[in-house]
Amino acid sequence: MLPLRLSAAALSAAALLLAAASTTASAHTHDTNTHDTKTHTPVAGFDGGFETPVVPAPSLFSTYLGGQTAGPWAVGGNSVDLTSDRLWDAAEGNQSLDLNGSTSGSVSQEISTHPLTSYVVSFELAGNPAWAPALKTGELRVDGTPVKTFSFDVTGHGFRNMGYTRQTAVFTNLLKSSVTLTFVSTSPGLGGPVIDDVRVRSCLLVLCPPTS
Repeated sequence: MLPLRLSAAALSAAALLLAAASTTASAHTHDTNTHDTKTHTPVAGFDGGFETPVVPAPSLFSTYLGGQTAGPWAVGGNSVDLTSDRLWDAAEGNQSLDLNGSTSGSVSQEISTHPLTSYVVSFELAGNPAWAPALKTGELRVDGTPVKTFSFDVTGHGFRNMGYTRQTAVFTNLLKSSVTLTFVSTSPGLGGPVIDDVRVRSCLLVLCPPTS
C-alpha cells in the first residue's frame, strides 16, 4: 500500500512532471515507437476510438449535443460531430470526431489511475477543411486543467488528404484513483479540430521517457 505521507522530495520530483507535452510527426508510424512497446502499458478499460455508435448510412456525420454521450465519450460544450469516412478519411477505423458541431464542443472520458504514475496521452489531429477559420485550436485537459494546447492548419488539406499528425502529452498522477480526460475545441464556427485514435499508456515516473 502507498504510505499516507510522501516525502517533500518525492512530491517535488513528481510535481516537476505534472504537465509536459509535445507534438510528434505524422500519423500511422506511432506503433513502431519503442517507448510505447518497451516502457508504456495501455490503460485497461479505456476506449479511445470513435467507432461507436456507427454513423448510419447514407449520413455523413451524426451530431451529439452537450449532455449526450457518443460511445464511451461524454459530450460537453455546444456539440460535436461523429464523422464517417464517407465524408473524410479517418486516421484509424472508419470514423473520427469533429470537436465542433454547430460550434465549439468537447468530449470527456474517465480513466483509472495509479498513484505516482505518469500517463502518456497520444492522438491523431487534423481539422475540418470545409469551414473557416483555417487554424483549428483546442486543448487537452486532465480534471479540468490544460496539459496541452494543440492547433492544426487545414490549408492545403482536403477530405481525402486530411494530414493527420500524432500529438503527445504527459501528465503525472500523484494520489488519485481516476482522472477525467477532456478534449476541448477553442475554435469558433461549424468546423473544428478533428481527433481520432486516442491512446493512453502508463509508465513509472523514473521510466517515463520525454515525449520530445
